[in-house]
Amino acid sequence: MTTNVLVLGDGTGGLVAANLLAKQARRKDLQVQVRLIGNSPLHTYQPGMLFLPFRKPGYRTLADIQRKNTDFVGAGVEYFSETITAIDPQARTVSTDRGVHAYDWLVLALGCRTVVDAIEGLPERWGTRAHGFYTPDSALKLADALDRFQGGDLLVDIAEMPIKCPVAPLEFVCLVDEYLTQRGLRSRTKLTLMTPLSGAFTKPICNDMLTGMLAAKGVEVVPNAPLASVTDNEVACPDGKAVPYDLLVTIPPHEGSELIDDAGLGDGLGFGLTDKHTLKAKKAERVFLLGDNTNVPTSKAGSVAHFQAEVVVHNLLREMAGQEAEPLADGHANCFIETGFGKAILVDFNYDVQPVPGKFPLPGIGPMTLLEETRLNHLGKLAFKPIYWHLLLPGRAIPLVGSQMSTRGKHMEVLAAHAHK
Repeated sequence: MTTNVLVLGDGTGGLVAANLLAKQARRKDLQVQVRLIGNSPLHTYQPGMLFLPFRKPGYRTLADIQRKNTDFVGAGVEYFSETITAIDPQARTVSTDRGVHAYDWLVLALGCRTVVDAIEGLPERWGTRAHGFYTPDSALKLADALDRFQGGDLLVDIAEMPIKCPVAPLEFVCLVDEYLTQRGLRSRTKLTLMTPLSGAFTKPICNDMLTGMLAAKGVEVVPNAPLASVTDNEVACPDGKAVPYDLLVTIPPHEGSELIDDAGLGDGLGFGLTDKHTLKAKKAERVFLLGDNTNVPTSKAGSVAHFQAEVVVHNLLREMAGQEAEPLADGHANCFIETGFGKAILVDFNYDVQPVPGKFPLPGIGPMTLLEETRLNHLGKLAFKPIYWHLLLPGRAIPLVGSQMSTRGKHMEVLAAHAHK
């Protein structure tokens, strides 16, 4: 009998999971029907939106970071361009604007979205006084705003957590520091990062490094400051603290999918209640989640979705064979952090192990250096775009980088030394 697997969402997680599942089923000679449902005609390389505001080479227009989604639907995957309207995990059906799809197993990869309306005063100023770079259109408008900027208070504000790619705001701060320096405006600009976190990053060792780096660049970090409201010239926190701005770059609150909450699978913000080790839904059988629509305690980033897709496919095939899902997901995240002036930092971590120094991916050899600003890490960031298009989305293996984090080549003794500080 043919097993029917339905994958919802045609972003990074959905495409990788569907393509990988179809390949694994062929290799094992299994009768699996893989169907992918989404309604995005264009696929956006989301890390590229960080560079669009600065019109970096290879990132000047949307055409530089977008391709047809259908170009990445692999053999053995049926793609349905439809709008999903409801999920019924009891009946094992998914309704769309075109009809009803039944499933034996369901994979949710519906992503998350920015919610500008969640902040008082922000919708009225969005695209004029306040800007962002988490969507293609907002990134292009921000490019124009930066061109017009002649100095003053430039405020980068993270409204609340969680957000997609938690390091992206820090990268933007570093890149705008470089941009203003090149335009001769840095000495005329007060650059501030406002964050709900206690520092620049969530992991202590990396936080110390990144906070120190921002301080060396003359960036003021305002911690423990979630965003409550926006006026024409300042933002305010719930405790009444106010910070002025001439140009506001904000990362609005993020929410998951209402479909997940409506199906009884979510946490009230559209993020699916997910077993962080098996990636199974906590509220329904035969449902797996991956990527930004989970509520697991790791970064909402493309590398995480890629690693999770491997675990989801592995566990799907086990359940089809009558076996239990294995707790293989460890929250592995791998990320290049742009620091400006042609350098970047590489971090590699998971649920339990924070970023530490070392060499990656080959122990003692690298060639990448962890938790250190290098030119090679910057080149690695740029090289990831072709890797994303040609390896990651089609579900091909990325050499030497596995779904589970390895401690080989890492200076794990740093953790003990830091704990005694």
